[in-house]
Amino acid sequence: MKKIIDNLLKINNPSGRLEFFKYTLGIAVLQTICAFVFVFLTSDIFGLKSLLWLPFVLVFFIELPLLYMYFIQCTKRLWDITGSSKTGILVNIFLFIISFIGMISFPLLIVIIYLILILFQGKIVKDV
Repeated sequence: MKKIIDNLLKINNPSGRLEFFKYTLGIAVLQTICAFVFVFLTSDIFGLKSLLWLPFVLVFFIELPLLYMYFIQCTKRLWDITGSSKTGILVNIFLFIISFIGMISFPLLIVIIYLILILFQGKIVKDV
């Protein structure tokens, strides 16, 4: 369990394709669950207008840490692809800016970036 938490929260080693896929899939499942909870809480199905502050708490305490974990996983994967941790961090910051802009104007860009991270074989970790 400690190894999983370390892998999710620290840039301690490069990440192979399979490890990157597993962790980002888990993060995506948690984000999807949070999205459904957010929609449920803001839809006023059961007259929960008094809980309107709850979705914002959900965003700050759940979505931001999930976004941080995704940033860490992408950095570790880019470390493996580029062969350098510093280059991986810089490329990941650039990709996060591009993907944020792309989310608004070109959602397919995010899918393309993710596929590149999955399909490119790394220089350090040689896994399937």
